[in-house]
Amino acid sequence: MNRICKTALVIGGSRGIGKELALALEASGTQTHVVARSQADLAELQANAPGIKTIRKDAAEEGVALELLTRVQPDLLVLCVGATPEMAPLQTQTWDEFSKAWNADVKVAHSFMSATLTQPMARGGTIVSFSSGAGLSGSRLSGGYAGAKRMQHFLAEYAQREADDLDLGLRFLSVIPKQLVQGTEKGLGAATAYSAAVGKPLDQFWAQWDKALTAPDIAAHVMNLLSETAPLPTNTYVITGNGMTEAG
Repeated sequence: MNRICKTALVIGGSRGIGKELALALEASGTQTHVVARSQADLAELQANAPGIKTIRKDAAEEGVALELLTRVQPDLLVLCVGATPEMAPLQTQTWDEFSKAWNADVKVAHSFMSATLTQPMARGGTIVSFSSGAGLSGSRLSGGYAGAKRMQHFLAEYAQREADDLDLGLRFLSVIPKQLVQGTEKGLGAATAYSAAVGKPLDQFWAQWDKALTAPDIAAHVMNLLSETAPLPTNTYVITGNGMTEAG
C-alpha cells in the first residue's frame, strides 16, 4: 500500500474506528501518532503496532491542540474522539450527563480546527472529522449526543470556508457512519438500549441493517478516500454497511 501522507496525528485513536484507522495508516508507511487518555489502551495499541507513537493526553484540555500540532507537525489530522453517551431518557439525565459529548467531542473539534486555522498546518494538509448518523436523524436516548455530532459536521464546513478565505490550502472532510458500528463499545451500548426500548432481542435489532458496519470497514473506506489523487467532489461522506457515498 502506498503511503497516504508523511505524518498523521489521530486524536482518539486507541480504540474503535480511530484505532483501526491508525493501524491502517501505520501499515501504509505513514508515521502515525495516536493521542488518547487511557494508558492501558495506548499500551495495547503499541504492543500490536510498535511503529505507532502514542501520546497520553486529554485532547479537550486547554492548549493541548496547539501543543500537539506544533510538536507533531502532521499533514493529516484525524479527529475521532468520542465520549460514550449516557443511554437513558432525557428526563433522567443530569445536564452534565446530557452535555457530555459537547464538552468532549465538540470541544476537541473546535480546539483542533481553530488551531489549524490560526497556526496553520502546512499547505496540502487534510483534516478528517468523524461525526455520526445520529447527527442526521437524532438519537433520543443519548442526550445531547446527536446535536453534538451535527455540530461537529457544521464545524468542518465552517473551517473549510475559513481555510478557503485565508487561502491556506487545507481540506476538511466530514465522515459520517450512518448506522451503529458493530464490535465497538459505543455501538453495543446504543444497540442494547434501543433494542430494549423497542422490545426486540439484540440480534433482531442488529438485523435491521442488510450488512453490518464495522470499524475496519470504515477505516478501509477512509483510506481509499485519502488515497484519491483527483480533486474530491464533496467534503462530506456517509458510510453504511453497503459502502461509502458522497453527501451534499
